[in-house]
Amino acid sequence: MADPNADYWTIAEVAEHWGVNEQTIRAYRSRGRGELPAPDKTFGRSPVWRPATIIRFQRLGQGTRTDLH
Repeated sequence: MADPNADYWTIAEVAEHWGVNEQTIRAYRSRGRGELPAPDKTFGRSPVWRPATIIRFQRLGQGTRTDLH
């Protein structure tokens, strides 16, 4: 389980927390439809998020139409 006390979570840790694969997180990020919060920081080209950012984020429910936003 991703450590909620870590300074930052990588894509892998966000995926683990949400129970999806890393490619799903990358797809959320590339679509830019509010499915993933903006990264809190970027190390090189790698986005990272504070655990609290991800934990507080209200994910859209499965099957929610994101093309209407």
